[in-house]
Amino acid sequence: MAKTAEKKKRKNIVQRMMFGNENKPDLTPERMQMTKWAMFKYLFFRRFGTMVALNMLTALFAVPAVLVVILFYLNISVNSGIIPYSANLGIGYPVVVDAVQQGMTVNFTYYVIEFAALVPCIAVFALGVSGNLYVMRKLIWEQPSRTFKDFFIGIKKSWLGALAVGAAYGLTLLFFVFSLGYFDTYYISTSLKVVSVILSVILLIFMTLFTAFFMTQHAAFKMRPIVLIRNSILFIAGTHVLSVIFIGIGLAPVFLAFIPGITMLLSMLYVFIGFSFSTLVISLYCHYCYERFLYDKIDAADTAPVYVKRVNDVNEQSEDRSEQKQKKAPVPYKNPKKRKKSIDDGATITPLTPTFRREDLERLEREHESILSEERTVDESEDGGECVESEENAVDGGENT
Repeated sequence: MAKTAEKKKRKNIVQRMMFGNENKPDLTPERMQMTKWAMFKYLFFRRFGTMVALNMLTALFAVPAVLVVILFYLNISVNSGIIPYSANLGIGYPVVVDAVQQGMTVNFTYYVIEFAALVPCIAVFALGVSGNLYVMRKLIWEQPSRTFKDFFIGIKKSWLGALAVGAAYGLTLLFFVFSLGYFDTYYISTSLKVVSVILSVILLIFMTLFTAFFMTQHAAFKMRPIVLIRNSILFIAGTHVLSVIFIGIGLAPVFLAFIPGITMLLSMLYVFIGFSFSTLVISLYCHYCYERFLYDKIDAADTAPVYVKRVNDVNEQSEDRSEQKQKKAPVPYKNPKKRKKSIDDGATITPLTPTFRREDLERLEREHESILSEERTVDESEDGGECVESEENAVDGGENT
C-alpha cells in the first residue's frame, strides 16, 4: 500500500516543470550559500522552464547566422554539382583540365565569403547572449528576475561591448577558416600551413576564453572597457587550464556538430536548451573566478550589496553614513522671542472659598496684577512694543471681581 501511495504522488515531467517537485525542500536563506554544482542542479532542473524561455529568446538573435549558413550551404552544394570534376578525362566540352583545382578554389572562396558575412551576424547573436548572461547573473545572485523584461534590460546595458566582442570573435573565426583552407588550396609550404594552423587554433581558444570572461563581467559589473579587457586577460593567464576545461564543458553541445547525421537533433537541442546550458555553465565558472580573484579588489561601497560576504560591511558603512548625515544636518533656528510659555509656569490665581474675606480679595488682586505683568513682559519681548492694557483696567477688573 505504501508503494501505491508513493506512485500516486509522482508527477509527470510537465507538472514538475510547472509546479516543481514537492518532495524536494524549498530554497531557504540557509540553503542560499550553495556550491556552484548545487546551484547548477537547482537552476537547470528546478528552473528548467526559465532556462527554456531564456534559450528561445537567445535563439531569436541567432536567426541571421542560421540563414547565412543555410544559404551558403545550398549555394556550395549547387556549385559543386555544376563544376565538372571528372572533365579532365576528356569527357564533355569544353575540356576543363584543372577542374579539381577550380572546385577547391571556388569552395574556399565561398567559405571565406560565408564567414565574412557571419561576422556581423555573430555580433548580433552576441546581443542575445548578453541578455542571457544578465538574467543568469540575477539568478546566480538570488535576485528577483523577470525573464523577458530583464533579458532586454541586459541588452540595453551592455549592447556596445557585446557588439564589439562579437565582431572580434567573428573575425577570429574568419582567420581560422582562412588558415585552414588557404595552404591546401594554393599548395604553399606545409611548414607555413602548420604554423598558421597552430597560431589560429591558439588565437581561437584565447578569444573564446576572452569572450566568456569579458561578457560575463560586462553583464555583472559596471567597469570601463579597458578594465574589462585587462581583467579578462588576467583571468585567462591565471586559470588557463581550468578555463579551457570548464568553458569547453559549457560549449560541449557545439561538438555534436562534428557527428554526422544528427543535424536535426542538434538544432532541436539548441532551440530549447543549448544556449542556456552553455551560458549557465560559463557563468557559474566565471563567477567562481570572480569570488576567488575579483571580489576583494572591488570597492565595497559600489558593488558589495550583491555579495553575501560583504553585507555586514555595507550595513556598517550605511549606518556610519547616516550618522554623519545626522551630525552634519543644520540645526533649525529657534527665535527666543517666539518661545511659548507653558501654562504651568509663572504666577497662578488661588481660588476663593465660599466664606472669603477682604484679605482674600486683596490677595486675588495682587495675583491678577502679577499675571498681567508677566503677559506684558512676554508681549514686549515678542513685539518690542508697549502693552495695550493699562493698570486702571486691571484695578477695575479686580474691584468688579
